[in-house]
Amino acid sequence: MNKIGLFAAIALAAGLIVSCGGTKPQPQPQPQPKADDSPAKIQIYVLQKSEDPTPPWINKRWELGKDETGRKVMYLTVEGEKNTKEKARIDAESQKIARLSELIKQVATREFAVAKSGMLNDETDLDSYFEETIAAVSKNVNISGAVNVADYYEYIQEVQGDNSKTYYRYVMRFAMDYDTYQKALTQAWEPQKKKIPPELKDKAEKVLDSINKSEDLPADQ
Repeated sequence: MNKIGLFAAIALAAGLIVSCGGTKPQPQPQPQPKADDSPAKIQIYVLQKSEDPTPPWINKRWELGKDETGRKVMYLTVEGEKNTKEKARIDAESQKIARLSELIKQVATREFAVAKSGMLNDETDLDSYFEETIAAVSKNVNISGAVNVADYYEYIQEVQGDNSKTYYRYVMRFAMDYDTYQKALTQAWEPQKKKIPPELKDKAEKVLDSINKSEDLPADQ
């Protein structure tokens, strides 16, 4: 065998050894872009509104204020959403009793919290009596005296990705004489007052007096 043939044979044998005993290089996995599984952000567009600019009371569920005669009143807001303006108004109206009861409970909770913070510091001995009073006043207050004093509506388009829908949002504002609420609060407190231990009665009465005499006009923000 000549030298050229010998070198060729050696090279072939080496190639066979590498191909049989060596490991074939594997391609490295490439990072894949992460799929965004989060839902598309909802975009809200107000296509039409009954008042412009929007009245400031629209986004306040409740607030204490004074009417044109200077009388202290409780303003409460309810709303409905439907595909027509009239249906949205009826939806809001249908929720009046339940929503007003819930909002009155929020007002009472806020008033007790504010009165307590100025007198009882971190004391909790009276909390259960206050909580029962709050629950009772929201059930017993005469909501029939709440008068519809303002209405507002919007025609809204809601877009999320490729989906879109339109509907009316109808908001109704009711005013109720604060004295009506205060009477219900006093009546709800009477049964609780009898249960309070003698050493706590003075503190409890101070909290109630603070609520009754307060001229603050807080609002739900």
